[in-house]
Formats: sequence, structure tokens, C-alpha cells
Amino acid sequence: MKLTVLLCMTFLLSPLAVRAQQPPQAKDNELGHQDEAITGCLTKNALKEYELVDEKGRDNLPYSTIIDLNKYVGHKVTLVGRHASAPSAETSAGPVKTHFMVRNVQSSSGECKK
Repeated sequence: MKLTVLLCMTFLLSPLAVRAQQPPQAKDNELGHQDEAITGCLTKNALKEYELVDEKGRDNLPYSTIIDLNKYVGHKVTLVGRHASAPSAETSAGPVKTHFMVRNVQSSSGECKK
């Protein structure tokens, strides 16, 4: 009888022991990353990179693996996502451009100035 109880307890508690050995998975906000929104006219530059100068005057290089940004080129949009931790290493003189990983796109009112 004692052996049966011992085996049952071992069987029931073994998943807890396995779970305790796995490292906890970090959440985005534990790492300090927060989504932000930038608004401006989405264009393509001479290198065929997407580019957006936001309302603060920052030059951004948006990219996404889940959203087709090409259909928004020439339109004023609000991009939701995250800036890279470091600006791109451009060799040419000019403004510093920061990569921006896009998670969501929203059309904005207004027109792009040509």
C-alpha cells in the first residue's frame, strides 16, 4: 500500500519537477522594449529601402517580415513597432537613420507632399 502511494505521488509530482528545471521565458516588457508609433510619408530611397521621416524629424528605415510595406509607399501612415537599439552604419554623409521594425500599419489622414 505504501509503495502504491509513493508511486502515485512520484507520478503526480514529476511534471512539477520538470517545469521547475526550465528557465522562465522573458516577456517583452521585462526586457524594457515598448512599441511606439511613428507617423509620416512612407517612401523608397535610391537604395530601394523603405524610408519614413517622422513628425519629430527622425529619419527611419522601416522593415517588416509580416507586412507588405510596398502597398503603403507614397501614403501617409502610422507605423507601430520598435526602433533598433543603434542607428544604421551609413557610410555616406547625411542624417543618421534608425531601423524600425514594423508590427502594424495604419493609414493616416493627409497627403504626402511631393
